[in-house]
Amino acid sequence: MGIKIDYLNMKDSNEAYQKVKTLITPEYIEKFQVKADINYDDDKKIVKAKGTGFTLVLCFLDQHCDVDLDLSFLLKPLKSKILEKIERQIKKNL
Repeated sequence: MGIKIDYLNMKDSNEAYQKVKTLITPEYIEKFQVKADINYDDDKKIVKAKGTGFTLVLCFLDQHCDVDLDLSFLLKPLKSKILEKIERQIKKNL
């Protein structure tokens, strides 16, 4: 179960990807007391954060960003709340 977020302030996927790339950094992730490895695929415009018990993938397409969150069994009950917060943050910036 993922979500689709339309670009509101960005004109295309390149601009949106570059913006998110500057926002989602290891320092930003640490604010949530979570350790994650972040990988940026500039060719495919994908940001992937992987940590203990979760994998977050942001895929930037022409008109929107696809967000997919995979959680461990113990975190699954929190998935809707986590996706809601992620969606709010991305909408605010894109």
